[in-house]
Parts: sequence; structure tokens; C-alpha cells
Amino acid sequence: MPRIGPVTTAVPAGPDLADLLARLPKVELHVHLEGSVRPGTLLRVARRHGLDLGRLDEAAVTELFRFRDFRHFTDLYEQCCAALRDPADLQLITEELGDEAHRQNVRHLEVTFSPGTHWRGAGIPFDEQLDAVARGAERARRRTGVTMRFIVDHVRGGPPEECQRVAEWAVAGADRGVVALGLGGFEPGRPASLFGEAVGWAAARGTPLVPHAGEAVGPEGVWDCLSFHPPRIGHGVRAVEDPGLVAALRERGVVLDVCPVSNLRTGVVSEPGAHPLRRLWDAGVRLTLNTDDPSMFHTDLLAEHRFAVEWHGFTVAELAAMTLIGVDAALLPPTERQALRERVTTELAGLGVTAARLPA
Repeated sequence: MPRIGPVTTAVPAGPDLADLLARLPKVELHVHLEGSVRPGTLLRVARRHGLDLGRLDEAAVTELFRFRDFRHFTDLYEQCCAALRDPADLQLITEELGDEAHRQNVRHLEVTFSPGTHWRGAGIPFDEQLDAVARGAERARRRTGVTMRFIVDHVRGGPPEECQRVAEWAVAGADRGVVALGLGGFEPGRPASLFGEAVGWAAARGTPLVPHAGEAVGPEGVWDCLSFHPPRIGHGVRAVEDPGLVAALRERGVVLDVCPVSNLRTGVVSEPGAHPLRRLWDAGVRLTLNTDDPSMFHTDLLAEHRFAVEWHGFTVAELAAMTLIGVDAALLPPTERQALRERVTTELAGLGVTAARLPA
């Protein structure tokens, strides 16, 4: 197998390169709806529902998201979910996510949301949640042209029987844009196999698993997920610790939806130069760039592209190749995927960009 080589560090992008990065067409496959809520929106929504935020203003809400560790992040995430109390809130933040994607030239999103959290916390029925995010997605599409699909996520802290309920919701939502069952939350002690019955039930009905793994847990978490034949894995970066796993990911064509800034914010990676993005790419693993929870992590997709260039020496051609990997990995019907590919390749050609060949 190709050697997993050292990480390189590139000079900061100059103004011409920065402009080109901003203009590149993009695709994002790993972004959490609840983690995209704007601080100002969260503040308004919480106050509208009479939730006590003390004297916090928008700047103070933003400052709340200064993480100590991964557990701290998951606790904050749950607090944000608790402020979303009715379907209108979900529709609003979906529309705003589409608007922000359009600002960065993102053409397609696959958005993860956690209906069990809103069902338990605010009692919002799944059908009302899905109707709300589907309305928000359609309104954003009409306004911006950005398309969205949804991954219905089970948070690992919940019991296996709740995962079965979420799996049933995912299957039932296929006609309204749901394309996969997700598995997120705190990994330690909660492997994918713990929820295997529900995952298998959904897969038998045409709904694949797109789990988080290899983030707070090492390669064993990724190996555990591979038994369910996922088309993609969220994060997966700790696969780099096991050359045999790297080879398996490459040979099976499993795509890792990598979120570099998230990994830094939650302490999965100690510093920017230590991120395995370049090592995984050079080893032939298929990767996409993503934000995970952009508002919470003070990032956006353009910042993730700059990270790849400035810290790991990625070229525009390599970033274009990553975008096309994202197009091919999007869980869309063949005709829609082909239309997306034609749009992206046409835009790349208009910018004079030819996608790089993937490492052998």
C-alpha cells in the first residue's frame, strides 16, 4: 500500500488564490442542522420560547462555544437543541443554512439532523419535523438553487430501541428527502454494532447507514462500522492509526467526510499540522471537506478549503477532485447526481480548473 507520509505545511494563500477558493463550486455532505444555527437566531428563538439566557447577547452566545473537550461540545450541542421548540424553528434554521451555503458557492448539502432529540425534548412529532425541514429546504432551493437532502441521526447516548424508532423515521422519510440513517453522538462505549438490529432493518429497506466514527474512538470504531457497508463515514480520521484500515477504506471505496476544524476544536487533533488530511489523501482514501457544526466551531466551508491549502499544501486541482468525490458520493438518484456533476464540472471549467487525478 502507499506509505502514509509526513504532513506538509504550505504558505498562506495569497489574494488571487483566496478569490479562486471562494469562487469554487462546492458540495458538503457532513453538516449538522442544529450545529449550523446562527448565534443571533439561537438567541431570538430562545427568547421567543421564554428560555432563560440571562443577559447574554449575540457575542456572549458565540463565546459560549469555546470548547474544553469533546464531552463539553456534546453538552453544548444538547443545550442548543433544547432551544428549538417547534417546527418553525427547524424551518428557519434550514433556510438560513441554505442561504449561507449559497454565499459560499455550495451547490448541494446533505444535512444531518437529530429528530429523537426534538421528539424527546419538545415533543415535536417526526412528521412535523421533516415537513418543516423539507419546507425550509425547498424555500432555500427556490431562492438560491442550493439542493438539500437529509440524514436522520440517532444520537448514540439513546437506547437501541430508540435507534429502531429513528430507523423507521428514516425509511418513512424517503419521499421527503431523507437519504440515510445517521449515527452520531459520543462514541466511547457506544459502537455501531450496539445498534446493529436497527441499522440492518433500515438497510434491508434501502436506507443506508452513514455513521460518525474514528473521532473520539480509534480505528476500532471505524472497523466496527465497516461491517454495515456504509457508503461514507463521518470523520474517520483516526483510521490513519491503522495501515490495514487505511488499505481497507481505499480498496472498498468508502468515503470519509472529514471536518478538519471540528477535529481541532474538539481536541481529536492537537494542532493544525497534525491533522491526517494529507496523509489519508496521499494513501488513496477518498475524502470530502466539511464543516460539521459550523456555528459552534466558528468555521465555514471556505475556511475548511483554506485550511487544506495553507496547512497541508492542497492544490486547487486537488480540492476540485475532492468536490467531485462529494458529487459522486452524494446519495442522489443517478439523474440528479449526473446533473450536479455536469453543473460542477462546467463551473470548474469556467474557472480554468481541471480536477487532479486521485492518488493510486
